[in-house]
Amino acid sequence: MSDLPIADVVNAQGKFVVFLASLLQRGGVATMTDFAALLATFAATVEETEPKEAEILGSWAAAVGRAIAH
Repeated sequence: MSDLPIADVVNAQGKFVVFLASLLQRGGVATMTDFAALLATFAATVEETEPKEAEILGSWAAAVGRAIAH
């Protein structure tokens, strides 16, 4: 599994984040809109010290946002 391109890993993890966001919404814990906004805020905070990690977190927040549109 270590031979997987990093982009594939990040994309798969992003899909899992969308899945978790949908479960949280279904359970009445948080809407997907709120989850995406909080994740984007978290990404902005992380960017201060870890810009590469923030880019990944931001891509996941965007993935949740795109899922909302469907």
